[in-house]
Amino acid sequence: MKDIQALSYEQHETLGYTEKYGSEFGHQVGAVVIMPNEFSKAQREYPILFRKEAETGRFLPVALLGFEEHENLFLLEGEGWNARYIPLSVRQGPFLIGLQQHETEQRLAIYADLNDARIQKGVTPALFDADGKASKALEKIRGVLSERHKGSEFLEPMVEAFLKYDLLERVALEIDLASGTTVKFDAGYTVHIEKLVSLESTAVAELHKSGFLSLAYNVADSVNNIQGLIDIKNAKMK
Repeated sequence: MKDIQALSYEQHETLGYTEKYGSEFGHQVGAVVIMPNEFSKAQREYPILFRKEAETGRFLPVALLGFEEHENLFLLEGEGWNARYIPLSVRQGPFLIGLQQHETEQRLAIYADLNDARIQKGVTPALFDADGKASKALEKIRGVLSERHKGSEFLEPMVEAFLKYDLLERVALEIDLASGTTVKFDAGYTVHIEKLVSLESTAVAELHKSGFLSLAYNVADSVNNIQGLIDIKNAKMK
């Protein structure tokens, strides 16, 4: 059971956080949600796709990590995450940002699941300095949470713009692995590159002004990383 608490020096001065990645922390998954402000870095490593929620019809961008629900080809158990860029949703660990009541007003605060094994008493780096201020480690976490929050503000407008110009197309993969196995995989949606390059000038100008044009190209270009995932999977099967 989780124990979510707002962090404060008075109550949590002895706590430290060890950044770790592993299946015990929920990282053995085939995809993780990413925000638009991550696309430029994520597209160098991962295929960026959109998954459609069955209940709401909402489109969410994800970084593809594997071809099965519980397959993360970038996860090296006991060693870490084998990629130059790690998505914000992973780097935030057991922390989240939320509102906390301070007398007559609400302020943003960092919350943490104190039952997460990465948070322990007496470990380094500590979450707070001796003077009661947030440590560099906690400020780094605050930065990750802040970036994710900022990115979320562009998510719905970006998806609406892509749908307005009918840029999203379904991706179904049939992958022949070196072992002789064929994997059929419903990957989700990507940006249709032919439609993107054929947009009228007014549409291009609108997408460029909103900052979504480059993001569309990030998504379209990232599809090339699927072959990299196949290569990693083949190497792991040897």
